[in-house]
Formats: sequence, structure tokens, C-alpha cells
Amino acid sequence: MKNSAEWKEYANEIQHTVNRSSIQWMLILVAFFQVIVTLYLVIDKSSLKQGSVLAYTLAILSLIFATQYFWEKSLHVVKFFISSVMLSIAWLCLAYIIFNQWGKVESASDLLVIAFICSILAYYSNLTLLYISSFSIAAIYLALQIQVPQTAFDLFISVIKFPVLLILFMRTMRQLLLKGQYHVVKNEMLKRQLQRLNIIDDLTQIQNRKGFRLAMTAALASAHRFKLGFSLLILDVDFFKQYNDNLGHPEGDKCLVKIAQILTDIFQRETDSVTRLGGEEFAILIPDVDWHSADIICQRIHKTLESEAIIHPDSSVSNILTVSIGAATYKNGDDEKSIYARADKALYQAKAQGRNGSVILANEEAATTAESAID
Repeated sequence: MKNSAEWKEYANEIQHTVNRSSIQWMLILVAFFQVIVTLYLVIDKSSLKQGSVLAYTLAILSLIFATQYFWEKSLHVVKFFISSVMLSIAWLCLAYIIFNQWGKVESASDLLVIAFICSILAYYSNLTLLYISSFSIAAIYLALQIQVPQTAFDLFISVIKFPVLLILFMRTMRQLLLKGQYHVVKNEMLKRQLQRLNIIDDLTQIQNRKGFRLAMTAALASAHRFKLGFSLLILDVDFFKQYNDNLGHPEGDKCLVKIAQILTDIFQRETDSVTRLGGEEFAILIPDVDWHSADIICQRIHKTLESEAIIHPDSSVSNILTVSIGAATYKNGDDEKSIYARADKALYQAKAQGRNGSVILANEEAATTAESAID
């Protein structure tokens, strides 16, 4: 499962969510300290130094540029990297303003410690960013500490906390966070697999009636919102009871599996939906198909089954297996019951006309819900 395309796709979804949360969290924190620095600059009556002006402007631009990742709807590693670097620059600029404008080495150092802790938590899933942000903050912190008269031992003790915290984080918290992220993906994938099993027919391994309802709901939503029509085909195997009576139920099951495979081979578009409604009855949803195209598709099904030449020992219409098809095309105002009722009525007419044929109800004004309707 870990190597499947679906696993990777969902893992990317989770990673994108993590990245967005990291950027959002860092952005809020940096913006908070930017506001504090701004308040102090407003209160301070001394003139703003040129270096502080440049650093303040760069911090604002970095914050604005960092927001670009919020517009991404899927994982984008490069933009996440750029946004994260911009936020790290904003932290450094704020620390520089505190040092340059007021000469507060301790306050600037404290801000860098906060930035360091925030960075290792925000970028735990990206080692490159984790190292870049940690080392750059630690380097600026060291440069500030050099400005303070202190012994080499005191300087060492002051700076050593960065690599120690980073190593401890890498060996403990980071592994726990990554493991938690992995389990979120794994649990969601198992959940999706169970949902798929819930809409798959045990015998034919195609969609079951529950899956059909979901597909019908999606087709109707697309038709209502985007004005994309669709056709519904209901297919019934002719004289299938006689087939079972003559050849036995195991052969009947094999026949149904064969028909499901034939229909799956014919309808290979991602948007097409092939369903076993139950027994020998199948349904096919085909988006963006009018009644004329639906008629061509019905004829294709008949010809394909004819070419397969599945022997039927007791059919009244042919010595090979045949099907009857009822079809209905979407019209304005249709719901699940109405279009199904028209397709089911068309199927009844196809059987009444001698079977091994198809009837399409394209735009019938009145149709009653048949007894075999999906509800």
C-alpha cells in the first residue's frame, strides 16, 4: 500500500495540510512580534536608523511574500520552501532591528531563541528547511553574543543549547511527529479501502447498488450545476433463470462475471460508471451522452455480446446469450427516481418487444416509478 499511487496522493494531501499549518503558525507569530516592534518604534522618539528602516521593510515584504503558499491547492515543495525562507528572514530582520535600533542584545537573542524553537517545530517534516533555519538563526545568535563581553566558556554555554536542542528534537519529537503523520495517512487509506469494499459487488467486483446511488448523486449534481447531461442504461440478461436452471448457478455466476468484464472493457472512461444492481441486472451511467449517442452505445453492447457468443441452451430469442437494455437521458428537473423510472420503463418496453434489443426514452413528459426502482 505504501508504494501505491493512491497512498502517495493522500500522503501529499496530508503534507500540504501540514505545510499550510506550519506557514500559518509561523506567519502569525512573526506578525505578532512585528506588531510589538512597530509599537516600540512608534513610542520611541528617537529617529529610525537607516539599517532599521531597511530591515523593517524587508520583514514586511517577507511576510507578504510568505503568504503565497496559501493560494496553493495541492502540495508545492518549491513554494513552501520559498515561503519558509521568507519567514526565517523576517525573524532575523526583527532581531536586527532590536539590536540596531536600541542595542538590546539580550532581547534580540531571546527573540532568536523563540524563532529557533518555532522553526524546528514548524519544519520537522522538511530536513533541508530544518537545518537552514536552525543554522542561520544559531549563526546570528552567535554574532550577537560576540558583541557582549563574556568569557569563552560563557559564550560556549550560551550557544551550545542550539545544537543540543536540535539533536534532542531530531531523536524524539520529530520522530513522534513523523510517526503520527504516517499513521494519519495509513488510517485514512484503510478507511478509504473499507469504503470501497462497501460499494463493490462481491461476485463481479464492480460497483454495487450503494455505489450506484453515489454515482447517480454525483451525475445529477454535475448536470444541475454544469449543465452536463448524462444517460442511464439498465441492462437485463435475457432468460437468465433458464440459463441457471440448465447450466447451474456456478456457471450462472461465471456468466455474470463475464458480462461485468465486457461492460467494464467497453466503458473505460473515468467518468463512466458500471454497476451490478442485483441478480442479472446491470446499470451504466455515461456522462455527457445524448439519446443518439446512447443508441449507438446500446448497439455496441449488443454487438460485443454477439461476438463473445456465450452459449445459452434455453433462450427463446437466440442460441447465444443476449440482453435487453432500457435507457433514459437526463432532462431538466430530473432526480434519481424520475430518470431511473424512465430507464426502467424503457427496459420493460424492450422486453415486451421481444428482448435482445434496446429502447431509449429521451424526453418523456410523464413516467411513474417502477416497482424495481432503486428505492
